[in-house]
Amino acid sequence: MIEVGGFKAADPSPIAAGILPGDPAQPLALRCLHETNRHLPPQQQFDAWREANASFLIHHSPPSRPESYEAEATTWSFGRLALTKAETPGGAYSRTAECLRRDGLDHWCFSMALQGSRVHRTRDQISMMQPGQLMLDSLAQPFEVARTRSSWLFLYLPRDLLPESSGLAQGSRMLNTPEGQLLGEHLRLLAAELPRMNAAEAERMAEATQAMIALAVAPGSRAEQATSGPVAAAQIMRLRALIRANLGSATFGPARLCRLARISRSQLYRLFEIHGGVAQCIQRERLAAAHRALSNPADLRSISEIGESVGLFDPSSFSRMFRRSYGISPRELRLATSAGTHSAGSQVPAAAWSAGSFPALLRLL
Repeated sequence: MIEVGGFKAADPSPIAAGILPGDPAQPLALRCLHETNRHLPPQQQFDAWREANASFLIHHSPPSRPESYEAEATTWSFGRLALTKAETPGGAYSRTAECLRRDGLDHWCFSMALQGSRVHRTRDQISMMQPGQLMLDSLAQPFEVARTRSSWLFLYLPRDLLPESSGLAQGSRMLNTPEGQLLGEHLRLLAAELPRMNAAEAERMAEATQAMIALAVAPGSRAEQATSGPVAAAQIMRLRALIRANLGSATFGPARLCRLARISRSQLYRLFEIHGGVAQCIQRERLAAAHRALSNPADLRSISEIGESVGLFDPSSFSRMFRRSYGISPRELRLATSAGTHSAGSQVPAAAWSAGSFPALLRLL
């Protein structure tokens, strides 16, 4: 048995991963997901960290075997945002097309080094980051990273929370602006204060953080441009909630969404243009909900019952769309979940299943 933060896992994992309680002085304080390999012998640390993160990132073996590879990451979820503080050795990692197919994550990520530096490469650009610089990147595209020994902050948010006014379809972007610097300082404050916040305080902080994000990514610095971001983000959040509440209806589409939201069709299409369109967003929500259910070993419903619960009543169409989005069929994902793996050769730590895992946390945002 291993015990992490008061939660026990029956099947030991190389990485201690568990839900840690918040500040004991505050009974309602936030809990967090904590992962570390510092308890392991130095010669086992790299392999354990690489294996524990294999479904999300590929950590590449260094040219010479490191004597030790101590790494630690703590993630707080607040509102529909997640903040991670990580301390890692120098090295290289990548998020490949296979990773994208396997976990289905397409979140936006703000990253900032507290210490150390890195080179971030996508298909279209190379960015060099020093401490204090803030970058916006997408988990929906492959990337490669080489970094020194570093301490980092990462802020993750679902795609629909990024304001329409940002003008980003995917890609990555350095935020070397006064608004970006302000958001960076806000992330430092979050990392210091979230462990001491209760749930209600964290929810209010999530709202303030989303407004600062809207300001930081707005095109230009004019107030009238920047303030349009939070309005669009709030509208998208409300529409997304309506979509999720109606996933069980196979006939739910743009027309009914317009009626429920009491907005015009042209306004609806304009809001969802950056997200690939209304119909595409609804389908993506259906498939994402099915993916979450099939990835949950505690969900004992049949595959057809899960499909019907998200409005996908034709098994063959459900399987075809699911494979096209995630590179794996619903049945294959269910079998992999039952076996404790995301895919062949990618082991999921048992402790992560029992107490929560990082990709699972992001899917719940």
